[in-house]
Amino acid sequence: MTLLNIAKFQHKASMDAWLKWIIALIGLWSFVWSVQLFIAGNAYYSVKNSIDVWQRKPELVNALKVDRALGKIEIALSYFPKNALYYQMQGQLYEWKAFSVEDEAVPSDVQTVPSNSPENLNQAFVAYKKSLELRPNWSGSWIGLASVKWKRRELDSAFYAYLARAVELGPQDAIVHKFVVAYGLDMFVARSLHYVEVKDLLKRHLDAGIRNPLSRSFVLQAIQQHNVTETVCRWLNDSSYPVRKRIPNCVTYN
Repeated sequence: MTLLNIAKFQHKASMDAWLKWIIALIGLWSFVWSVQLFIAGNAYYSVKNSIDVWQRKPELVNALKVDRALGKIEIALSYFPKNALYYQMQGQLYEWKAFSVEDEAVPSDVQTVPSNSPENLNQAFVAYKKSLELRPNWSGSWIGLASVKWKRRELDSAFYAYLARAVELGPQDAIVHKFVVAYGLDMFVARSLHYVEVKDLLKRHLDAGIRNPLSRSFVLQAIQQHNVTETVCRWLNDSSYPVRKRIPNCVTYN
C-alpha cells in the first residue's frame, strides 16, 4: 500500500469516526428533546384537564390545587420558555388563584378573595403579555388581558381595545364567545352603562357561541344562570332553527 493510499484510508476512517459521533450526538439530542417534550406535554395536559374541571365546577378549585398546577406549568416553561400557549395557561392559573377559595370550610356558593389577589392578577397580566410577545395574533391571550381588566374593575379604553383585538383575531373562537357572553350578560343583568358598548357584540356571540360545540354548553349555562332565557330568545329571533331550539321554550309548535 502506497503512502497516498494509506493517507486516503486514514482520512476515510477519520471521516467515518466523525460521522458516527455526529449521528450519536444527533440521536442523543433527539432523545433528550423527546423526553423534555414528553414531560412538558404531560404537565400541560394535566393542567388543562384541571382547568376544564374547574370551569365546569368552580367549587372544586382552591389555592392549593392552583399552586400545584402552577408548579406543573412552570416545569413545562423551564423546558420550553418560548411557548406562548404555556404562558397563556399560566395566566389563567393566576386568575384562578386570585379568586380561589382558600378556606374549604367556606360554603361553595360564597366567593372569597384572597388577600394577595391583586398580585395574582398582576402575575396573570404579565403572563398574558409574555404570551402575546411570542404570538401576538392569539385571541386567547388578548381575552386574558381583558379578563384581568374586568376582574380589576378597570372597564376603560384599554379593556375595550383588548376585547376588540380578540374579536378581530378570533371571531369564531370558543374562548371569545365565552368571554363576550359572560361579560355582556353580566352588564345586561346589572343594568350597567357598559352594556351599551357590547350589546350588538353580545347578540352576535350568543348566536355564534351556541353554534360552536366548544362553547355551546357554557353559553347555554350562562343564559340559564343569568335567568335571561326569554330575553335571549327575543334577541335571537332571526337566528337559525338549530340555534333557537337549543334555548328552552324558544321554539314553539302550534
